[in-house]
Amino acid sequence: MIKFQFASIGEFLLMDPHGVYVWSTYLLGLLVLGGLAYVTHSSHRAAIRRIRRQFERENSNESET
Repeated sequence: MIKFQFASIGEFLLMDPHGVYVWSTYLLGLLVLGGLAYVTHSSHRAAIRRIRRQFERENSNESET
């Protein structure tokens, strides 16, 4: 059986004197991971657009000749 170390959820969130540091670290980590996910997603979309434009240019040049 797992024994909960805190008497209430409020105590868990405050974590006596360390809650501010613990939760700010979690928040910072989530912001960094979210930022990395956003940058990766946007650069992937930009690469797809670049490849699509290049493909269309090559096809239009082939059809002209």
